[in-house]
Amino acid sequence: MTAQTASKYPPIESKTAAEALLNHVGETMVALVQVFEDETRLVRSGKISAAVELALEKTNLASIYIRDIETVKQNAKFIKETLPELVEEMRLAHDSFRDILSRNLRVVQTAHSVAEGLIRTAAEEASRRDNPRGYHANGRGTPPRAATRPVMVSRSS
Repeated sequence: MTAQTASKYPPIESKTAAEALLNHVGETMVALVQVFEDETRLVRSGKISAAVELALEKTNLASIYIRDIETVKQNAKFIKETLPELVEEMRLAHDSFRDILSRNLRVVQTAHSVAEGLIRTAAEEASRRDNPRGYHANGRGTPPRAATRPVMVSRSS
């Protein structure tokens, strides 16, 4: 750990400060869960552009969460000795949080895969139309063109 990292995560020296930190982590997790659930709901209902609008809030909350978790890690021994019951509650809450995050990632990944498949299919169809099948006078098939036109997708709709 560098001196800069140590100053970034100040030592916690009181039970009140440790409790406040764990409570803040919990509040941030609850806010992140709400954003994940909103995003999951929007993606499942096909409202991708609305789901994308949650990215800034999700990024900000994730940044706060990571900073707080790093502070907890740097002070883990003190926190565990001072507030063992609250640490256990946070561990259980974190397990639920990971499950919710995993579900959200699966939904988002599925939507990404579907979108990628649609774009690939559209590109193949456009290429097929530009490359008609036929025969030359010698009876051989027409070779496919080497270059195809790029497919452009509008994100405005």
